[in-house]
Amino acid sequence: MLYDVFICHASEDKESFVRPLAERLREENVAVWYDEFSLRLGDSLRQSIDKGLGQSRFGIVVLSKAFFAKKWPQYELDGLVEREMRGEDRVLLPVWHGVSRRNVARYAPSLAGRKAALSSSGEHKVVTEILGVIRPQGSPLIEARDILLGRGVVPPVITDEYWLDVVEASNRLPGYGAAIPNECTWDTWSFPLPSSSRGERLAWTALQMRWTAAAERDSVTLLSPPGKVHDFIDANPGLAEACRDSPDLVVEYAPQLAIPGFEGNLMLPLEQAYQKSCSQHVAVGGGNSTSGSALTTDGGSPLCDEEWAIRHPTFGNHKPAHVAEAYFNGGMFGPRVSPYEHADHLFWLLSSASKWLPSRVHAVLLEGMSSWHAWVWMHGGHPKTDIGALQTALWSACEGKNDFEFTPAVQKDILERIRHSVSVLGLRDKPRRIYDAFVEYDMPGKYVALMKRIREQQKRPRNSADGK
Repeated sequence: MLYDVFICHASEDKESFVRPLAERLREENVAVWYDEFSLRLGDSLRQSIDKGLGQSRFGIVVLSKAFFAKKWPQYELDGLVEREMRGEDRVLLPVWHGVSRRNVARYAPSLAGRKAALSSSGEHKVVTEILGVIRPQGSPLIEARDILLGRGVVPPVITDEYWLDVVEASNRLPGYGAAIPNECTWDTWSFPLPSSSRGERLAWTALQMRWTAAAERDSVTLLSPPGKVHDFIDANPGLAEACRDSPDLVVEYAPQLAIPGFEGNLMLPLEQAYQKSCSQHVAVGGGNSTSGSALTTDGGSPLCDEEWAIRHPTFGNHKPAHVAEAYFNGGMFGPRVSPYEHADHLFWLLSSASKWLPSRVHAVLLEGMSSWHAWVWMHGGHPKTDIGALQTALWSACEGKNDFEFTPAVQKDILERIRHSVSVLGLRDKPRRIYDAFVEYDMPGKYVALMKRIREQQKRPRNSADGK
């Protein structure tokens, strides 16, 4: 169903009644099939009418003396009568225009006994009566549709299957928590739904379905320049409001907006949430607490939560690895924040596509990635790689069996994985340039040193007194 109503009428009644009626209905956000609105040059009249009849919830039949004298209106009326005979609920909505019950009974006795709106009672009264039928009071779907229309979003009529998808999606769980099936949760750029009225919840569900789909379609991710992210937020009705209400989720999906200078219109809510995080950690640290000291560079408590570290002048004293993990991975039980693998994140950092990042932020993310083992791609993850040659060489070096070397097989593996990232991310850099940056930064050497350090720490005996 694409329309709420189909208007069946005689052309002689357009000027006096039908056109004003159709325009008033459209002003009430009713989807109207009316020939002046719906027919285009070259359309087949009969095919267009058949389509309008089949895709409209109701048929308004303007009964008049001119109508009774025409064949086309009778054809349309027959189509609506047939729908009712197939068992559909009330479809025909008769309007008497300049005719009496006797006139109608002479033409169609069955219509004479049906409650009809009277054009003589005025256009406003007729529209009110029609709306009373097609928009039953208290319907959450109608409430949801009106909210969407008020925000500039034009959804299908409420009998369309689209609304079944909306109702189903309104029951999804938030996209965070442990061991929740993906099909039960929202995707990236989803926010808590309101718990007020059911209609409002459905409306926000429909809005959220639009912008989560748009984010996936347009690849709005934590790798996107902030201008693209703000354009995306501004282009999707309701999203800016959701972002202002949930700044902590905004910096999960778009951590780049937490960087000073990149906040745009979200400056106030982001700064307030950041300051709240700092205040909470100052309160903890002020009591000489060692909570979170393993995460910091100075052995003290962090100065803010990890997701806000990118905003802090000293990154909240978090170690670079934890800053990078918060940026590219989000919270432990938070929503999925990136559609890419960590190898893709690394090669993005090594490419010119990341140059919009401030130098200090870029440096700490790259250092964090090098001290975080998650970037190494697994054996068989990409068919074109040389059977995990890099991974095999790294593990051998970590075990002390061999020194790491850029053998031809390892070089091929790295270059093929870089080509995959270039394709997935749409990078403009040549794979060889990214490869040279990878070698220059000595990512394999840093990985081997990290893993050896971790193994040495694991071999140390624990102190039974303090558990360290």
